[in-house]
Formats: sequence, C-alpha cells, structure tokens
Amino acid sequence: MASNKECLIIVLDVRSCASEELKLKSVKCVAEILKDKIVSDKKDYVSFVLVGCKNSKNELNKSSNMCQNVVQYNEDPQLCNWQLLLEFFKFVNEPPCDGGEWLDGLNVAVAMQKAASILKCARQRILLLYDFNYMPQRYDEYDRINSELLKEGIELIVGSNNISYIDNAKSNLPQAIFQVSRKANIYEQANQKYAMQLVSNCNATLCNFKEALASVFNVSTRRPWVWNAKLHIGSVIAINLQGIIAMKNESHIKLKKVWAEKEETVEREERYFIKGTEVTPLPEDLIDGYMLGGTPVPYDETLVELPPAHSPGLHFVGFVKRSSIPDAYFSGNSLYMLVHQKGNVISAQKLDALVRALILQKCAILCWKIFSAKFNTPRIVVLVPQESTVDRPATLYMLELSYHAQHQFWDFPALRTAKTECNADQLQAVDMLIDSMDLECTLQDTQQPRQQRQNDLLPFDGLPSIFEQNVMDVLERKVINSAKSDPQFKEMLDDKNFVDIFWRVPEPIEQKSKQAAKALKKLFPLEHSHAWLQKLKAKEEEQNAPPTVKQEREDPQTSISIDSVGLMTPAEDYKQLLQKVRSELNTTQRDVQFQTLAAQMRVVIITLLERNKLDLNQLHEVLTLYRDSCLEFNSFAEYNQFAALIKTKASKRNLKEFWDSIVVEKNLGPLVLCEPTLEDELRLKAYYTKPEFEDEGEDI
Repeated sequence: MASNKECLIIVLDVRSCASEELKLKSVKCVAEILKDKIVSDKKDYVSFVLVGCKNSKNELNKSSNMCQNVVQYNEDPQLCNWQLLLEFFKFVNEPPCDGGEWLDGLNVAVAMQKAASILKCARQRILLLYDFNYMPQRYDEYDRINSELLKEGIELIVGSNNISYIDNAKSNLPQAIFQVSRKANIYEQANQKYAMQLVSNCNATLCNFKEALASVFNVSTRRPWVWNAKLHIGSVIAINLQGIIAMKNESHIKLKKVWAEKEETVEREERYFIKGTEVTPLPEDLIDGYMLGGTPVPYDETLVELPPAHSPGLHFVGFVKRSSIPDAYFSGNSLYMLVHQKGNVISAQKLDALVRALILQKCAILCWKIFSAKFNTPRIVVLVPQESTVDRPATLYMLELSYHAQHQFWDFPALRTAKTECNADQLQAVDMLIDSMDLECTLQDTQQPRQQRQNDLLPFDGLPSIFEQNVMDVLERKVINSAKSDPQFKEMLDDKNFVDIFWRVPEPIEQKSKQAAKALKKLFPLEHSHAWLQKLKAKEEEQNAPPTVKQEREDPQTSISIDSVGLMTPAEDYKQLLQKVRSELNTTQRDVQFQTLAAQMRVVIITLLERNKLDLNQLHEVLTLYRDSCLEFNSFAEYNQFAALIKTKASKRNLKEFWDSIVVEKNLGPLVLCEPTLEDELRLKAYYTKPEFEDEGEDI
C-alpha cells in the first residue's frame, strides 16, 4: 500500500525591497498550511528557506560559497507540530537586505529535497512565494534548475501577489498572467517572463496567494492502492484478481477511540440496591462481568476463544438480477475495480468470459469479501460487470452492500406525493423565472483579467452593494434638497423614488422577469385561507356563551373578560378593549396597543362587509366607533387608507345601499386634520363621488 506523505519546502521572499503586503500574505499562507498539516497530515515533513537575508546560512554556501543571502531552516525537514509553527514565526524575522536571488532559493530547496530522499516520501514539492519586482536577478543557472526539477520529479508551486487569470483561447482553461503595470522596468518584465516560463519548462503552477493555498491542499495520490485476491466460485473455479481503488471517500480528520484515561481504575462492585435497600451478595454468588452504560453484562469465557479465520478473498454466494438490488442498498467508503492479475492469461480469459455472461443475462454476483487474514470481518459485496473496451479489459466493480438489519435506514418515504408533484409547465415556469433574473458573469472578452481561476457567478463589483446604495441615496437627497427651486428636483423629492431613479434594474431584465413571474403566478394559484377566521368565530362563540351559573358582576374598570374583537358583539368588545387602552399610562405602549386593536377592528369590518346579507345598523355602529377612535389617537393615515379600501370593496360587491345610507349620508369618509384646505375639499369630493357599481370597481 502506497504512502501519501510528502516533503514540502517553502521558499519565502523577505528582502527589504519586497512589498509588505506580499510578506504578510506569505506568512499567513505558511501558517494556514502548517495548521492544516498539524491537524490532518501529521506524517508530512516541512522546512523553510528565506531569500533576502543579511546572513548566508545554507548547505550550498558552506561547501562552495554559493547562494548568498539565503538562509535555510535546519538541515533536515521536520514533522509538523505546534512548536514548528512558533519557531517559524521567529525564523521569518531574520535581518533582511536588498540582495537575494529567487533561483538561489530554489537551488537550496532542491538540495534539501535531495537530502530528504531518505525519508521515502511519496511527493516532493516546493512552494515559492516571491515578489518578482524591479530588482535585477541572475539567470545563469535557470535551465539547469528547470532540468533538475523535472529529473527529480519535484512539483513546483509559484505564488505572487499581482497574478490574475484569463481563459486560454485554445484550451479554454484558466491561465495565470502577471498584471501589467506602467511602472514596470525592464528588470521586472524579465523577472516575470522567467517566472511565466516555469509553467512550460518544469510543469510549475503559477498562482496568487488564494489559489496557492488551494494548490497546496489539492493532493493527488501517486499510484492506486492494489488488493490481490481470488474469486472463488464453487469448489473448482478460482480467478486471480487485483482490486484497484477507483474512488475513495477520505477525510483529513482522523479520530482516535479512547475508552478510558490512563489514571482511571476499574473496581469490582460487590453490592447493589433493590428499592432503596442495600444488598451484599455472598462471595460464591458473584460472577465476572462489566457495565455497559447502566446495564450489567455477564462475562462469557467463550469470547476469549477466537473463531477460526476465514480464507481471504471473494467467496461466491449466488447470481442475482442487477435490477433486483436498489442503488440505495450500496454502502461503503470506497469503490474497487477488479481486473485480472497482471500477466495471468488464464485469469484474464476466465474473467472476460464471466463478464460477458453476466452482461448477457443482466446479472450481478453476490458474494462475501474477506480482505485479509488480519482484517477477518466478512462483508457482503456485489460484483457488477463492466464490458471491455479498446483500452480497458473486462472488469468488475465491487460495491459493499448494507446488512439486512440496516435496510430500515434506507427505506425513506417519498419526499413528495402526487398532489404536490409539479407538472412540466410549472417546472418550466420556475426555470424561466430563474433564468430571467440570472446575473451570471458571462465575459465575452476572454482576455479580461480576473482574480480567481474560474468566472465568479455573481461578481460583487458588477452590482452596487447595499451599503454603497444607502450612501448614494443620502448624498442624492442632500443634492436634491440643496436645489429645491429646480422643478425637476422638486418632483423627484416628492416622489421619494431615489432607488428607482438611480439604481433601476435594466429595462429588458425587468420586463422579462415580470413576464416570467406572471406566468409562474398563473400556474401556481394561491387561495385565501379562512381557517383562522373560523377559529376566531369558534373562540368568540365559546367566550360569549351565557354562563350556566349566576356569577357576581364584575366592574369593567377592574376586569376585562375578552382579549380580542369578536363577530358576535363587535361594538361592545371594541368599546371594552378601547377603555383598557386608554388606561395605559405609557404613551408608547398605548399607541402600540391601539394599533393592534385597530387592526383587529379592520378585519372584523371587512368580514362583516363580505357577508351575503349585510346588517347596516351594525356596520354603521362599528365604522363610527372605529373612525372616532382613529380621530382620538391621531391615526389619520391608517383610517384614510382603510376608507379607500371600503370604497373599493363596496364597488366590487355592488353595495350601493351601504355606500349611500352609511358612508355618504353619515359622512364616514377620510379624516381631515384641522380646517380643510381647498385640496382637502377636492379630495373628499372625489371620495364621496358614487362609484360605478355595475363595473368591477376602481382602484383608489
């Protein structure tokens, strides 16, 4: 089985001329890498190299006076732990200077990887975090270092702070480029050119700091894990196979089972209690056992004798139809692909014939698996045939099957019933609505640089943020207030539609989304629910029922028996609750309570208006009460809006008698503050104008 541990050498730029932003991001990037490896990859080896130090401390400098201004951390890489992280923070603060070559840093890192070959790591990688700025660099050994990286199989990741991504026109894949700066001199351009050539010369990865972390954590296994086994069918047929892991569900976090701490002791309990009475058994009555939670379990001596080990491999149980096994019954953390043993022609012929027969009969093989003599736990597996192709022999996919006792966990009820299932038109309407409001970034110019490898689905620099929008609204209001004399600005100020004016959605998108929303509403009709009203009526009937026992009459000032306005006696209920609101001393609380009570009254009035047979006297009483209370509590706007709703209801239901004898004759229209102005009189006259009852009504 292959080892997945790696040796990572990180080269950092600490020169005085390097930007402080790059230095801070480099340290943060290394800290994130170390913390992740401490938690998940404790077998990985890490070391550091600093470029741009006053001192020169590295193995190549000791032997041949090469690689000036480069300092390496110790001679050998170390396993990741918290102490290494703390020592890195101290090590990175070496005295800096302006000198230092990034190729010298790579040279030292390659030498450290060669020295670490005795660790037998599966991967050797170098992470170079460098500012390819205006300082001149030597490139005498550029080709030699590239060749050495390829020869040793060392993976190189180069990170810098001014790298963006474009789509390659030929491959249509993200391509890293340096952002062009007007201040770049010939040395900076040369440094960036040589850094770019690393991608093609030694298969290096060029990326910014955010993508550098993703590149370091994205590790692929060098070679698959192989399991040599035999497939036993009956007592005669045995096929030599090799199982290769095709997919594996792995977690970086490894949990350790701990049953007890080292200092804990286990004592034998020789007494117990029955209904509070302590009972101490005789010594000959005691039996060995242990406690599992709160349950005593007797100790069975036969458990010490291990059962005989099963022979490793795959043991045939029977052929089953593939369609008879639901996919939900498959389990396990990995998927093995079984092929014939390498170089075994007879096994290849047997497996090829078996696979062709299984495909012809649409069958699979049910068998049980023993991985090895050490891991001797039988597992039920299913072997699914895969037909041979030009570049692949006949194979079997091995999938683990859940035990029969586990089937209950897979038998879930349907997530939706036939009543709630959407038809094709409804699903298409939902898709149209989503598509019409799609703000996906579709760059036509593939050479436009961006910060991430892939296009952002919703670029935040493409639309204004809510904070920017609020600031702009405030500034616009200040501008408009300072120019009130301008008629255009005055009209905008009266409308108060700053967001609609300045941040309007593009008209084609708005029109398209409105059409899609209209179609969606038509296909998903919503009905009004009157269940709450029925519950309210039942509650009122229960509360207003005559008492069976004569009770002493209570003072309404001291006790109120109701908490909401009912449909049986709405006027009396409203008066009683209004008296309770008036008794509240806190002004704020009194206004809140009145608004709640007024909302109840409005619902009751609308309900009374929707009855088939109207009680005009009752409607006159409740409307008058509500109008007077709104006048008392300065709730003019709420009543005027409700009065407009009353006119709309009367027009739609053709309530001519109610409108003439109650609203108009009793003057129950909108409220007017103080003496009515000419505008108020015109508004009242327009309100009391008789609506067209024979039509569907008008909007007020």
